[in-house]
Order: sequence, then C-alpha cells, then structure tokens
Amino acid sequence: MKTRIRQLRQEKHLTQEFLARQIGANQTALSKIECGVSIPDAGLIVTMSELFQVSADYILYLSEHRASADSLLRSNLHNYKKYEPYIIALQRFNSSQRDHFQNFLDSIFLQDTM
Repeated sequence: MKTRIRQLRQEKHLTQEFLARQIGANQTALSKIECGVSIPDAGLIVTMSELFQVSADYILYLSEHRASADSLLRSNLHNYKKYEPYIIALQRFNSSQRDHFQNFLDSIFLQDTM
C-alpha cells in the first residue's frame, strides 16, 4: 500500500504536505503511511480513492484495476443516456414480461456461443 499511495501522489505531482492537507491528515502521518510504518484508516483510504479517482481496492493492492465505480459511471454516462428509454421500459415490465425477456436474451447469448 505504501508504494501505491506514493505512486499516485507522484503521478499527480503533489507534495506530501499538499496531499496531507487535502485528505485532512498531517505530513508526518502521510510520510509514515508512505514508508509503511503506519496504516491509514478506512476513512482515509476512501478519501484518497476519491481524490485520486481510483478504487480503494487499487490502493489496498486488492485489484490492479484503477478505475473507481464513480469514474466508470461518469465515463459511461453517455451509454446510460443512450439506453435510458430501454431501462425505463424494463422497469415497467411485470414478472411474466421479465421472464420472457430474459429467455429472449438467453437465446441470443446461447447462439453467440455456438
């Protein structure tokens, strides 16, 4: 984790002091985190993930995918707008209509795998 936080900070060309102010910590605490002497609490990890626009999993080395859910949503907002009428229609389906639609989709995807 120490390397990832340092890497993200350096990619943004931020000093430890500046980043510490942005996340509500002091420079000494951030230095200890980056050196592996201290571990940030969950709130600090969430704050840093929002600031760097990466997932908390990325900071914690639980994933190699940098993108956070929020950044994925923002980048795909145009897709939502494009498909919004279909989403609204699907939400109005009764359970029988949903079952038929699911069967239809399953049949399409099964054809693609053959």
